[in-house]
Amino acid sequence: MKPKIKKCKNKDCNNSFEQYNSLVQWCSTKCGFEISQVKLKEKESKEWKQRKKSLKEKVKTLGQYEMDAKKSYQLWVRLRDKELPCISCNEYVKDLWDGGHYFKAELFSGLIFDPRNCHKQCRKCNRYDGGNEIQYRLGLVKRFGKEFVETLEEDSIDKRVYKYTKKELIAIKLKYDILIKELKK
Repeated sequence: MKPKIKKCKNKDCNNSFEQYNSLVQWCSTKCGFEISQVKLKEKESKEWKQRKKSLKEKVKTLGQYEMDAKKSYQLWVRLRDKELPCISCNEYVKDLWDGGHYFKAELFSGLIFDPRNCHKQCRKCNRYDGGNEIQYRLGLVKRFGKEFVETLEEDSIDKRVYKYTKKELIAIKLKYDILIKELKK
């Protein structure tokens, strides 16, 4: 059987060679060594990325886990309410949306991830009008009814202060990442 003529796999070499063994992909020992060094660097780089990711997870603070969970949750809220207007001013503003909380997230930690407490809100109402709370309540009543709002207000008393664990925050982020994928289908 006649050997095949192959092109050397070394990027810096354009030589052709007779391939007697299907495992040999290079024209000379020099090219073979250079190919092995490139593969070794790729392997080390991949291992370093995995180690770095693991180290980052180990030094992550509870606040960072909470921020990650909030990002996923806020995105889910905006996607869930995509077709709805701002809960406060009832206007459609293009591309400037937040997930606004009726009971402020920084004051009512137990309601941060409660879907009843967070709705799509324009940036003007959420950031510049302090949440536009009076109109927010009216928007909730209009959209869900007075009983819904009163139940939420009663729950806010019990859930004013809550300290999430690392496991809870990871589970919350995972839950909303899954829900986001479903909404994007």
